[in-house]
Amino acid sequence: MTQTSTISVTGYFEGGCCMHCGRELRHCVQTDAGTFGAACFSNTITKPLSHRGKSYRLTTSALIDLAKKARNPARFGLYSHNLEFEAA
Repeated sequence: MTQTSTISVTGYFEGGCCMHCGRELRHCVQTDAGTFGAACFSNTITKPLSHRGKSYRLTTSALIDLAKKARNPARFGLYSHNLEFEAA
């Protein structure tokens, strides 16, 4: 059995640069693996999520909202597994 690597969302900040594509960002998603744009993180850095056998990806706005809540997850009813994504 192989172990899958995960990337955890740890926070959000404004103004920065994506470590994946180098693009200047207005909204930055901070992870334990670096800073990424929401689109790069959702579409290329991580694998699709699945629910009831169907795969999907978070929208950029949903990922930005999740990153904002990551600073105080208990306040929003989030657990560590809600902030973890499987790396692609």
